Order: sequence, then C-alpha cells, then structure tokens
Amino acid sequence: MAYTAEQLAQVRQAIIDLSSNKTVARITKDGRTVEYAKADLEDLRSLEREIAADVANAGAARRRTRTRMAITSKGL
Repeated sequence: MAYTAEQLAQVRQAIIDLSSNKTVARITKDGRTVEYAKADLEDLRSLEREIAADVANAGAARRRTRTRMAITSKGL
C-alpha cells in the first residue's frame, strides 16, 4: 500500500500524544479508526518507520537523473 505524508504526520502526532501521557491516540488507516494505548507505542514506532520508508521511496521514484557527456578535441 502506498502511504501518504499526511498519514505519516498522523502517526507521528499519535507518538507525541502517547509520549506526553495521553492515554489513547487514534489514527485513521485504510478507512477505519485504530486506537493505540501506551503499551502499543513500539508498534506505533514500527508503523512510523514503515510509512516513512514508503514515503521516501515514492519520492525517490519521481526523481529524474541526467547524464551528460563532454567531448573535447583532445579526447578528454
């Protein structure tokens, strides 16, 4: 599944909420709402790493590379 930067922001906000002693954090994922408690903090961090990698790979796929060849009269 392709994740978006907005979903990454939601997960990061949920991590901040749980770290600041909020009891439950809610995230909407795949059209459903998932609630995370303090005990699920490591699962939430794992999800953050997965989404961040997916978002980074999506950005890398859109990059174009350019190759230039220089030819001189002396063959260099």
